[in-house]
Order: sequence, then structure tokens, then C-alpha cells
Amino acid sequence: MHKGKRERSGKRRARPEATRMHWIDLKQTLEVAAQGGDGNPVVADVVYDSRQAGPGALFVAIPGMAQHGDTFIRDAVGRGAAAVISQNPQPECGVPWIQVHDTRRALGRCAIQVWNIDFDAMMTVGITGTNGKTTTVHFFHTLFGQAYGVEASWMFSTIVYKIGGLTEIAGRTTPEASDLLRHIGKAAQRPRAVSMEVSSHALQLHRVEGFMFDIAVWTNLTQDHLDFHKTMDAYFEAKKRLFQQHLKNDGVAVINTDDRWGKKLSEELPGINQITYGFSEKADMRITGSRTAWETTEIDVLFRRKPLHFTAHLPGHFNVYNMAALTAGALAKGISKQDIQNCFDVMRSVPGRMERVDIAAGFSVIVDYAHTPDALTNVLATCAKLTSGKVICVFGCGGDRDRAKRPLMAQAVAHQCDEAVITTDNPRTESPQKIIDDILEGMPLDFPHQAIPDRRAAIQKALTIARPGDCVIIAGKGHETYQEVHGVRHHFDDREVVVQLFNETGRADEHR
Repeated sequence: MHKGKRERSGKRRARPEATRMHWIDLKQTLEVAAQGGDGNPVVADVVYDSRQAGPGALFVAIPGMAQHGDTFIRDAVGRGAAAVISQNPQPECGVPWIQVHDTRRALGRCAIQVWNIDFDAMMTVGITGTNGKTTTVHFFHTLFGQAYGVEASWMFSTIVYKIGGLTEIAGRTTPEASDLLRHIGKAAQRPRAVSMEVSSHALQLHRVEGFMFDIAVWTNLTQDHLDFHKTMDAYFEAKKRLFQQHLKNDGVAVINTDDRWGKKLSEELPGINQITYGFSEKADMRITGSRTAWETTEIDVLFRRKPLHFTAHLPGHFNVYNMAALTAGALAKGISKQDIQNCFDVMRSVPGRMERVDIAAGFSVIVDYAHTPDALTNVLATCAKLTSGKVICVFGCGGDRDRAKRPLMAQAVAHQCDEAVITTDNPRTESPQKIIDDILEGMPLDFPHQAIPDRRAAIQKALTIARPGDCVIIAGKGHETYQEVHGVRHHFDDREVVVQLFNETGRADEHR
């Protein structure tokens, strides 16, 4: 793989020495509104959770959704915190303190200084969009894993974090800045590449403050998270920050301009190095053809007048765009066609993304994370093209989230499949029946459907309905291994439930 100037020597970079950052030097990197307290301690860590505080820690009080970080200053100091940053004066905290306008921004900036993070020493990729982020980030992680070794290629995704060869279940799509940077700073061998999903929440809440990317990818924008952003324009502006504020001087913006919001983004980034991709003849890397099957997806692209062909072992037309995003970003950084194809050869699946459940039935069962109208449309359309019989969809919507998309989910299902079973997703603190009622507002009365609130029973019904040649899509939770009801998480894995139910009912014998 072409690795650029940083890699031409072929030598492995040594880990940078940790910085002994004194408080007086650290606060000079921030815009201080007020300050107080005596002393000049050495800051050894940066935390926003008082339970993480220890001797030498800097505690940054973040305004939370439920509680303000100021509430926990006393606890952090009691655990050894040496200094405090707040959006309010803290003259009684007992340690040196400063007041700043935005503690979320200060959190990332301080962590970069304390952990001595050098972004020029890493190949960094940030991927944003409504759909496609997870598969695309897995592609980049695999690509760099082949180049630098598995332990040197790190990944932060909706499903898992891959850190130095270790796998950690993801707490959220994009970690808080201090957590992410602490992982890098404390590593025995720092990563050579970091690939991460960058959510709109993370950008709005400065979770990647100070993080700079070699490649920033825009996949698409469709309705989601309007409970948080309120409007599509605000949702767009949040994601736009990745390209305006977090791209290295020699970085490249990789943008899907078949997506209307992507086209808008491209037009609003004057002077920024970008490569556009899509089926449009105006795209810098044009997709000239594609073919999909249950086991593979193939794409033909034209880049700088040169035709290229790639095959990946993943199904679905939407993976045409995921493959194109990886290809465009890699080619823009001088990575060879063969290295890109090797990446596609190695990656065989992404958990909960068009994942086939292994049961001995005459019909197929697919589990997918699709939880937006657009994602559901794409998954169902793909399965319809590959299925000789009926397409049956089990789906619901999450509670305490964007209510406006619920009837749109029903409309997507009615347009793309033959029968539906409406059920719960993660109702969280909402009434499952109220969520289902909202979904039913968009369901045509003449479309074959039934509502079964219990998700296990809903899956069982779909398996009972299915006949040879059919395809059952269980959408919404994908890789998740829990169901959150009344604020409590219970173990629930769609894939496990399918296997258990199929084995219990003996449907394998029925459909032979």
C-alpha cells in the first residue's frame, strides 16, 4: 500500500513521550473567562465523569442532558482531581479552577495536550451520514489493518471499538473526546490508523473537538434524529462541521453527490480538497455499473479516465455506495487498486447488516439494523430483487426518539414488501402500544399486516407465515443484544431468537 511521506522510511514510529502538562501551561491554551485557586499541579488525565477522577486529574464539568457536571465537582476533588474547568465560577472547589464558555470544547482540547496527541502520526478517517457509516468504517479498518497490522488499525463504530487488537462493545457511536484520546495516549503502541464513525450528536456536542482527519466521508442524509436536531437543515449543519472544522490541511472530503444533501455539501465547501462519487456523470469517481447477489456486490467505477472493477462479499445495492466511498477515499490517498480489492476480499460480513441467520429452512431470514425509512427501503428493495417468493418484514421504532419518522417507516414497508409484522424495537420509557399506534398511522389499511407488541412473538409469527422461497427481514436492532423496556435493558438478540424459535418448532422438517 502507498503510505505517503510518513511511511517511506519503513520504520515503525516510536510512541511519543507523555507530556508533563502543568496547569499554568494548559490553561493558556484556552479562552479563560475567570480563574482562581492556588497552585500549579501537573495534570495527568482529563475526565468528565467524577468516578474516573484520580490524583492529578483535571475534571471538566459538562452540562449533561439530565444533570450538570458542576454537581459532581466536589466528588471529583475528593477523589484526587487537581484542577477544575467549569462554565461557572468555582471559588469554593478547593483546587485551581477556570471558567470557560464551552466546557465540551475544552474537554477535547485539554486531552490532546495532556496525552500529547500528534494527528500527523496517524492516518485518520471520519465517516458521517445517516446510513452506511458502519459498513464503510469497517472497510477502512480492514484496509489499514492489512497495511499496518491489526493492532495498529483502530476503529470506533456503532457496533464495537477495535483498540490495539482488543475488541470492546461500543457504548455509543462516537466516544467522548477525552475517552477516545486517553485510549490513544495510554497505548503501549499508538495506532497507525484510526477509522471512526462520527455521528451528528458527536459533532454537535464536540466529542471530536480537536480531532483532525485525513479523509472525511459523507455517505448520505435521510430523516433521523429530529428529536435532537429538530430540522433537517440543523441535522445537515451538524454533520457539515466534520468537513469545515476537522479536516487536515492535506485532507480530502469524500462526498456522495447522488445524495442531494451531499451535493449541497460539496457546493458549500469552496477551497476544500474533495472527491465526489456516485452514478452522476459529474462525479469525480463515477460508478458506471453494479451487480448484486446474495453473496456478492460488484461495482465498476471510472476514476481519472481509468475503468476499475471491484467485488465485495456483501449483498445489497446500498453496499455499492459503501464500496464506492472506500474506493474514492483510498484512491484519493494513492492506495492501489489491488490493496482495495484485497480489503473487499477479506471482509465477509458486518454484524447486523444484511446478516443471514443460519437455519435449515427453505426461506431466508435476514437481520438488519435498518431503523430509518431510507435504510429500510434499501434493505427491502435489495431482498425483493433477490427473492423468488414473498418478502415479510418485522419492524418497529425506538421510543424517546423522532416520532415523525414512525408513519414513514410503515409507508416504506408497504411500498417494498408483501407483508409486515409490526412490533417493538427499544421502547425505552415510552408505551410500546403508543409507538405502534404512531407507526400504524402510515400503514395502508389494505396492506397485509398485523401488530404484535412482543418482539419474540412477532418474530415467531413471521417464521410461521414464511414459505419456501420467501425472505423474512427482521429490522431495527441488527447487532444489538438487548431490548430496552421501561428504561431497563434485557438480553435480546434477534439472531438468537430466530434460531431458538426455529429449532423449537421444527420448521426445518416442514420446509424440506
